[in-house]
Order: sequence, then structure tokens, then C-alpha cells
Amino acid sequence: MDLILRNAQLHNGPQVDIAITGGRIAAIDAHLPTTAPTELDAGGRLTLPAFVNGQLHACKSFWRRLLAQLPAGMQTLPPFQAAVHVKRLYTPEEVFGRVDEVMQLAIRHGTCAIRLFADVDGDGGLAPVEGLLAIREKYSEWLTVQVVAFPQDGFAGPETERLMRRALEMGTDLVGGIPWIEAGSAAQQHHTERCFALAAEYDRDLHFVCDDTADPASRSLEMVARQTLAQGWQGRVAATQCAALAFYDDEHAARVIRLVAEAGMTILSNSHVSLIATEIPDRQPWPRGVTRVRELLDAGVPVVCGQDDIDNWFYPFGRNDLLEVAQFMAHNGRFAWHGEVERVLPMVTSTPARLLGLDEYGLAVGAPANLVVLDAPDWHQAIQFQAEKRFVILRGKVAAETERIVKSDLP
Repeated sequence: MDLILRNAQLHNGPQVDIAITGGRIAAIDAHLPTTAPTELDAGGRLTLPAFVNGQLHACKSFWRRLLAQLPAGMQTLPPFQAAVHVKRLYTPEEVFGRVDEVMQLAIRHGTCAIRLFADVDGDGGLAPVEGLLAIREKYSEWLTVQVVAFPQDGFAGPETERLMRRALEMGTDLVGGIPWIEAGSAAQQHHTERCFALAAEYDRDLHFVCDDTADPASRSLEMVARQTLAQGWQGRVAATQCAALAFYDDEHAARVIRLVAEAGMTILSNSHVSLIATEIPDRQPWPRGVTRVRELLDAGVPVVCGQDDIDNWFYPFGRNDLLEVAQFMAHNGRFAWHGEVERVLPMVTSTPARLLGLDEYGLAVGAPANLVVLDAPDWHQAIQFQAEKRFVILRGKVAAETERIVKSDLP
């Protein structure tokens, strides 16, 4: 044995010892008699399979560093206007440097797999793709990293399709799409069809951003679901945000949800970002901009919550911590009473693992040894107190340790 984790509290289970060898879980038992060169004491702390982040627009992260390099007049532009100038400062090395910090945060907070979006457009060119592919290579011994070629500004520009093809030829893992930003339903349908055509040509799964708006006339999620069925791409398509679904009348929303379920799609609701980034009217009462998570789950649609953004022109916060993301979902989805917080746990573990195709994911003998030990006895308290990640074990090696020391003179 290479490593033994003692006294690990399983989720809704007993305390056990977990033995690891060759990067995989070799044994799980109440009291393992064997020893190992490295032994850690979980001390009754909750031990989970490591987190999986289903979406992060990584190339945009920590954008304020680039914003500070612009002339003063540009720095005060509305964020989406300033972003155009920021993207023109991208180089592969510069993108790599910022995203390297993002990945260090991911490891520290117990993430074993992550899907990174690389913008593909005329402003940043292929610098985000080159930077994120280099990140994938650097961290390949520690994490599963997927890179999505994402046409952030749509297909209106003549260079977008050429750049998307080049990004796929360079080795990006998925085709991204964002049809809802195109002007009119015909352009949105064209965008959707172009993404599916690229996916078919290069044999890639698809990940869309849909209807990030309070406008009930925004219907790109429906387009994507219908195209998924028409192309026979069931089980290979995800859609993020889908905020407009919350603003449809209940009858129409139910029809769309049934269509999404039939298409075998996965929906990502990054609810903390939706509170700020969703295109909603600037008047009271402010809607939350969060999609119908509960109804989707009840219809059997897999739902994931991911980090989505870190300090960019959509969302100014974020620390790549899926426990924090899960707490936002517990609040915004109102998973609070009668143990419903348990419904959030799969959204940052097993459900995104299936989305990313991690067939061996889990805490079981024979599975890759990707574990996070939270400084809490159960999931509810881990969410409530935002527990430290006492140990992070990735592919059988200790990747991070955090110990909280509290000193107080109070009685």
C-alpha cells in the first residue's frame, strides 16, 4: 500500500480506513490491519470523491489585471465594452499564467476534473485555446482537464468558423455554442446548426450557453434540444444557464423540460453567476435569473452547478471552490429543509463526473483515488460552515493539506 487514510467518515455511511496503491483505491474497511509509508488521519471528517467542475470560462479569469493595463478612459468603460480591449492583450503565455493560478485553486479546493472554456473570436484569436491546451498538458498527471472551443461572440464574424475549425484541429475536446446572443431566431438556428455540424465532422460532444436572459421569448434551449434529437446526439449535449426557462409560463416550461429530458441533455445552473450576470430588467423586484432547477431534477434531467466565472466581466468574484458553489445552489434553489441539501451534492460530484465521461469516478475499491476530506462530520455542516479541505488526494497522491488554527482569548 502507498497511502492509508484512517478514520474517514463516508457520506451517510460508517467510518472506514481507505487504502490506496498505484493511484487507485485498493481497500475500504472499518479497520485495515496493513500499514503504508504515508498514513493520514481523517479524524472522523467527511470524505467524498473529489469535486468535478462542469464549467469554467477560464481564459477570462482575473481580467482586472489586464484591465489595469488599458488607458484610464478604457478602464471605466462598461465591462462588456472594456472586454473587447482586454482580449486584444491576450497571448498564449499570458492566458496560461492566469489560468495556472485558477488550476492551483482548483486543486486546493478539492477538484479532480474540470471543463475549461476557451473563447474563439476575432479579438483574442486562438491565444485562449493555445493557453488552455498547455494547461491541460501541465496538469494531466493530476486532473482531468477538458477544453471547449467556445464562439463567445457568435458566428456573425467571418473568421469564427475558420477559428473554430482550427481550434478543433489543435485538439480541443468539445464544441461550444451560444446561440441565444445571435440577432433573431433564424441566426440562432444557424448558429445551432453550425455547432452540430462541427461536432459531427470532428466527433465532439457539445456544450452550449442558452438563454441567459429574463426574456421569455428567448428559445435557444428548445432549438438545441430539437437539434440534439434530429442529429441523434442524445447524451452528448449540455446547456448552461437557461435562465429564460424560469420566465416561461408553467405549461410551456414543462413542455421544454420534457423535450430536454427526451434529448438526454445535462443542464448546468451556475446560480451564483446568474444572480449577477443574467440579462434582467434593472428594476424591482429583481428576479434571480436562476433556471428551474427543481423541476428539471424532478423530470429526471441531470443538473450540475459549476464555478463558471472567476473575476471577469460577467462575474467579479469566485475562488474556484465547488463547496462555495454548492452553498449558492442550496440557497438559490431553496434546497434547505428536510434534508434537501443532499440534492446538491451530486451536482458537484457524480453528475458532472458523468458529464465529463469519468466512468470510474467514485469512492469504491478499484476507482481512481481522487478524494477530498472536509473538516466537517456531514454534508449539511460542510455546506453550512464552508469546511476547510483538510486533505486533497488526487490520483493517489496528497495534493493539498489545509489545517485551520483558531486562537481566541475569549472565555
